[in-house]
Amino acid sequence: MVDLEKIKQAFPFIQELSHTDIIEFLRHTQLMELETGDIFLEQGSRKGCIYFVKSGLVRSYYTDDNGEETTNRLRCENEVLSSYEIDLFDKPSRFTFHALEPTELIMIDSAIMRQLLDKNPKLEAGRTYFMKKTLSECLSAIDDFILLSPEKRYLKFATDYPQLMNRVPMKYIANMLGITPVSLSRIRKRIATKKH
Repeated sequence: MVDLEKIKQAFPFIQELSHTDIIEFLRHTQLMELETGDIFLEQGSRKGCIYFVKSGLVRSYYTDDNGEETTNRLRCENEVLSSYEIDLFDKPSRFTFHALEPTELIMIDSAIMRQLLDKNPKLEAGRTYFMKKTLSECLSAIDDFILLSPEKRYLKFATDYPQLMNRVPMKYIANMLGITPVSLSRIRKRIATKKH
């Protein structure tokens, strides 16, 4: 069962929609239940979907030609994710999405979402909201890499995402911050020493 109040709190634009609009939208969604380690979108896929994380934790990552993975995003409860390459540019996904813990996703096919947007312009506010949010996150990440030291990037991540600190393996956090797990371990020790 979907908790409409939680969805309304997480996404302010929904306040503008009528109960009927929300029900019509939810009628086109499906619940996807994942176990730890399940992959639900593969790098190279063209299957466009938009996912709402009802519960659990999702990691998106890129795998290079040598098999090295680079973590791109971490998403947990009440957050949305999709492959913007598929949804915006009709190109294959550059990233793989997988569950880091048992996860429930509410998903809608991107093509159906476009049809709903055409029928109900009030939903356009939602697309604009998510595009701005995604752009803001991307620009913030670029700024952080340019302006902040690795230690400051880690401290900012810990402040911005305290709910992830005990849920995500440190190797993924290190990877996302552009540092090695060994460097992150040193940074964490240095911070702990400063506190005492």
